[in-house]
Amino acid sequence: MVITGLSASAQKIAAVDMDGLVYSLPEIQTVQKTMQTFQQDSIGGEYTRLSKELHDKDSVYKDAKTSASVKATLEKEMAPIQNTLMGWQQIAGELNQQKQQQLLAPLYNKVHQAITAVAKEKGYAYVLQIGAFIVAPEADNISLAVAQKLGIKVDQGAGAPAGGAAPASGTKAPAKVPAKTPAKK
Repeated sequence: MVITGLSASAQKIAAVDMDGLVYSLPEIQTVQKTMQTFQQDSIGGEYTRLSKELHDKDSVYKDAKTSASVKATLEKEMAPIQNTLMGWQQIAGELNQQKQQQLLAPLYNKVHQAITAVAKEKGYAYVLQIGAFIVAPEADNISLAVAQKLGIKVDQGAGAPAGGAAPASGTKAPAKVPAKTPAKK
């Protein structure tokens, strides 16, 4: 017979708005500017280049002086360009998402380290992401403590980090966080 010991003391649970904290960091403005530049120069520039290449090949193809063998070669060259341009919205979205994840990773790591430090300082065994669960136990919201640890200006009256920049294109805005996450019924 095996008897296991259960801890008599309740383990403390906290909740945090990680996205809200990330988008309240001052560094988010640099990420947003980099994303705008990437969208204009890299993604937009590639679309413009492909469109021009297709247009140039199409002009040669439609020229009455172009031989049948050259037209056949141009058809083979234009087909993949046309396919790429038709699927460009999906390609651009994927490239945009990859770049955004690359730029946000250090910010999420920074916030994660601060959350871990605050949880350790305050004796929390578990920290849940606000909004990640449909039903969750009552938990203390440590978003303000983490924001202060990160040096984010905090509007005590609103209950959320203040001074956050608007989110980059395709991202969600930081949520206002309540002082305590109520238990769902």
